[in-house]
Amino acid sequence: MDPDTPEPSGLRIPKLPDLKIPKLTVTREKALAAAGTVVFVVVVAVIGGAILLNYTEDQQVAAFHSHVSASEADLFLVSGKITSHMRTPTNDLSVAECDAHMREFAAIARYGRDVTAYHRRIVAADAVPEAYVGAQSAYVRALDNLNRAFTFWSSAAGAYEMRDYNAANRNIAEADAAWREYNAAITDYDRELRAAEEGAEVPPA
Repeated sequence: MDPDTPEPSGLRIPKLPDLKIPKLTVTREKALAAAGTVVFVVVVAVIGGAILLNYTEDQQVAAFHSHVSASEADLFLVSGKITSHMRTPTNDLSVAECDAHMREFAAIARYGRDVTAYHRRIVAADAVPEAYVGAQSAYVRALDNLNRAFTFWSSAAGAYEMRDYNAANRNIAEADAAWREYNAAITDYDRELRAAEEGAEVPPA
C-alpha cells in the first residue's frame, strides 16, 4: 500500500492461505506406463521423421529429373536446328544468300545461348539429395560448356558478317572445343546419375 494513500477505514485485505502441494503417489505400474508412452512417442517421431525425409528427397529427385528433361527437350530442338543449318551447303549460294544464311545461324546460336542459360539457372538452383550432387554438378557443367559453344558460334557469325574470316574460323574452333567438353560432361552426368540411382560408388572415368 502506498504510504501516501492511506487504507480506507474499515477495509481489511484478507491474507492468502498457505498453498499446500499435494503429494503424488507414483506406483511402479504407472512409472512403467509413462516410460512406455515416452518411448512410443520417440519411436513414432523418429519413424515419422524418416518418412518425411524420404518423401522430401523423392520430391527433390523428381523435380531435378523434371528440370533436366525439360532442358533436354528444348536443347534437342535447338541442336537439331543448328546442326541442320551447319550441314546446309553454301557453295552455290550468292553473297546475299550467304549473308542471310549466317544471320539465321547467328539468331539460332543466340537463342541456344539464352536457352542454356535459362535451364542452367533452374537446374543449379535445385536442392538435391547428397547422392545426386555429382550428377547435378556434371549437368550444370554440361550446360555451361554448351552455352560457351553457342556463344562462340554467335561470335563466328558476327565475325563473318564483318568479313573477318580469320576470327570467324577461330570462333568456330573454340565452339568445337566447347562442344566436345559438353559431350564429356554429359558422359560424366550419365555415370553420376547411374551411380546415384543404383546406390553405388561412381566408377572411374
